[in-house]
Order: sequence, then structure tokens, then C-alpha cells
Amino acid sequence: MAIRSYWKMNYLENFNEYFNQIKLIWKKLNNPNRIIPFCTPIILDPKFLIIGTNHSDNFHPNDENENIRIADLFSNQISTKEHTFLDHHHPFAEGLRKVVSEIQKDYKEFKITKDWIGTNRCAIQTNSSGLGDEILKHPEYANCQKEMDNLLKDFIRLTKPKNVILTGKVACKLYYSEKRLKDMKCKKLLFGKESKDTFNLIPIWQLSNLWRQDRYDGESFETKTVNRLKNAIENGLCEL
Repeated sequence: MAIRSYWKMNYLENFNEYFNQIKLIWKKLNNPNRIIPFCTPIILDPKFLIIGTNHSDNFHPNDENENIRIADLFSNQISTKEHTFLDHHHPFAEGLRKVVSEIQKDYKEFKITKDWIGTNRCAIQTNSSGLGDEILKHPEYANCQKEMDNLLKDFIRLTKPKNVILTGKVACKLYYSEKRLKDMKCKKLLFGKESKDTFNLIPIWQLSNLWRQDRYDGESFETKTVNRLKNAIENGLCEL
């Protein structure tokens, strides 16, 4: 509770304090990989906040030196210019742009801008296989994840995004208890108990794997994601 009270008083004054707190949380696992709190510049009142699982080690799949440069930048500071959704070509960013491009056929104003910001539910960078047992089975992992989840919810309350998109099942666990994405519904949530303001919460499929098909109905993740976002827009649950 002391950490949360601290952020209530100080978060808006210095985003770097939030950056440092994320570092402290995940250092408890003693994992040798980078800890990457953010992958975009951070602003107040963003149009979209994208929350993924964690960063993979492929910011630039075709240039290892550039891949390392980008990862080191995001690990060492909050970027002031470099924006992974706009500037990079890893599978997650490419997947996001592909989905947005498809939706733009019906909603031209739906486009990625500097008003989109990004973070993850876990800040430890891994290879493309994602979070492995060395993280998930670490004796401190559950406590670290709980602390991170509390911090993320404070981050949402303080930055006040219009829309929060959760990508993939791991990210969706921040707010949803359902096991299957098809059972998770878009909804409006209050920023806090004492707030009358709301944000849109939108759970979607993993953007890095849009080619995959649902084993129950054979529909691709891309089709499911596009349809969910379109339905959210049509039903007033995604503000453009």
C-alpha cells in the first residue's frame, strides 16, 4: 500500500520514477535478461494504451546491432522519440499495423499516432518463445506479478487513456478471469472508485501470431482481432 500511495502523490511529476519502480520489481527474479518498462514515449491522456505480455528479443529481426541498440535504449531510459509501434518492424508492431490498416478501410480515423503508448504485464525481455519456467516458476514471480499489476492499474488511473488494449491471454489476466479470449467482453471501467470517468477495455488476440487459427472454430487471430475492434467501435467501446 505504501508504494501505491507514493505513486498517487508523485507519478505525474516524474514518469522516470515509475520506470525505476518497474526495474526494482523485476530485479527480484535475478534474471540476466534486460528489463524493459516501456517501448514508446509516455504521455498523459493517450488515445490508446497497448499492454502486451513481455518484449521479445527481435526489435529488428534483420539487424542484430540495431536490435541490441533498440533494446538497450528502452531498457536504460524512457524514450523521448523512438516509438516501437511507429518505427520498428518486429512481429508485434507489424501485426498491430496490419490490424489497424484493415480497420481503416471502414474507419479512416483509426490510425497509430504518437498518442498511442505501450508497456507489458511483465517487463523481462525473453526470446520469441516467451515467458519460460525460469520466470514463471521462480519463487518470487507471483509476488512480482501482483506488484506489477497494481502498478499498471495505477498507471492507467493516472495517465487516463481513452482505450486500453490487452493483447493475448497473459496480458488479459490483468483484468479478466475467463480462460478463453472469446469469452472476454469489451467493457467500460471506472478509473477509480471515486472517479466518474471511464476508459474502454478491449481484450484481443496476440498480435505477434495473427496467422494462427483458433482450434475451436478455425478462424484466424487476425480476423478475430479485427472483428472485435470493429465491434467495439460500433458499440461505443473504442473511442477514436
